[in-house]
Amino acid sequence: MTDDTGIKLPRRKFLIAAGGAVIAFAVGDIILRVGNSEQAAVVNSEKLVMVGQSGYHEQINDFLIKAFMQNNPDVKIEYIPKGYTDEYQSIVLSMRNHSSEYDVMYVDEPWVPLAMNEGWLAPIEGVNLSGYPKYLAEWSSRNGQVYAQPILGNSNFMFYRKDILDSIGLGRPKTWNDVLTAAKKIKSKYTDKGERIYGFSAEMTTGRRIANDAFPSFLYPFGGRYFAKDGGVKPVLNSQEAVEALKFMKGLLPYSHPQTTTWVNGFTDAILRGEIAMGIVWNGNIKDVDNPEKSKVVGKIDVMPYPTQKINFGAISGVWFYTVSKFSKNNRLADKFINYATSFEAQKSAAINVGLPPTRLPVYLDPEVKKKDRLAEEYYNILSVAKTVRTNPKWMSMWTPVGTYLYMGVTGEISPEDAIKQAYEEMLKVEVR
Repeated sequence: MTDDTGIKLPRRKFLIAAGGAVIAFAVGDIILRVGNSEQAAVVNSEKLVMVGQSGYHEQINDFLIKAFMQNNPDVKIEYIPKGYTDEYQSIVLSMRNHSSEYDVMYVDEPWVPLAMNEGWLAPIEGVNLSGYPKYLAEWSSRNGQVYAQPILGNSNFMFYRKDILDSIGLGRPKTWNDVLTAAKKIKSKYTDKGERIYGFSAEMTTGRRIANDAFPSFLYPFGGRYFAKDGGVKPVLNSQEAVEALKFMKGLLPYSHPQTTTWVNGFTDAILRGEIAMGIVWNGNIKDVDNPEKSKVVGKIDVMPYPTQKINFGAISGVWFYTVSKFSKNNRLADKFINYATSFEAQKSAAINVGLPPTRLPVYLDPEVKKKDRLAEEYYNILSVAKTVRTNPKWMSMWTPVGTYLYMGVTGEISPEDAIKQAYEEMLKVEVR
């Protein structure tokens, strides 16, 4: 507690200040001030602790948190940023210990069914689901209650440089075969002549990256799947379609950026430098493509759902959600923050100011948002056709062994057939644990 000068005052103590003009008596969390016939009651600040991602995600959450606290000055929210795997492991450990250290948890889409199955989440009250794609509203609801609110409309999709494709006489690719044709022409026109422009790239590094971020963009358009349809959990990777997808992916490598199978942190920077003509990305990878201070490809990047092959699949959803820990002692305050941060108004403000890809579709079509982001309508189209495919709650235990064998298959250490077979067998091992 402080006086008007900011000096901290101990509780349960009389303070005489300003020549005795003000007398304050503190009891518990309430301060009563009496002076010049005026009385006021001031309640100590309430506090929430939120765990979430660092980097791009942290910037967006920080903006929403500050906006909420500005409207609720008696509330303090502490944000704890972590890396992807670190956050997941921290949440699992905390929840298994029934810890109340986290009130709000900012989580990736495949974490939601695990947390609901384990009983780690409290239902969120006062939720407004209007404007969300149907699959998002259904993904986080059970028995008429909502356990996770979508906030960041992340999708996995295709980007391409229109200027480069125009230069080789080709337009927007419709199929993966079109992508391969374009990549070959780009290699002949640019790469082989010493220019650092490569036909294709994606994050094909071993483990989680290739399993989550690259292979699905081939697997699903080729007609394969990780798990059974309609939210199923049964692994079904062992198919000819999956083998063909991995073979095609491998066939793109000679026309791809040389770091395609070894990216660590440089993928986004290579896009901004203009080195990659086509690729598979998440929203965060290309959020700065029209920022002249960071990008050499301003106005040159376009986006689209995955190219078709055997089927027209769309795109993969990678939405992030706010959830409330069942063990939180501040559930209703957590609900209040979540409902504020996920509102149309808050998402619009975050989209304009810090580049949030919204989850409420109408935000993309708002005139101010479209003025700020020339790709807003394309993102609307992508999120509208995105699908949830990481539907097994044990996927987080599968992605490392699955990604290891996929990587070995795409780099030629083993055959694509053996890679798919071994990856599938690893999925079965995890499933029966």
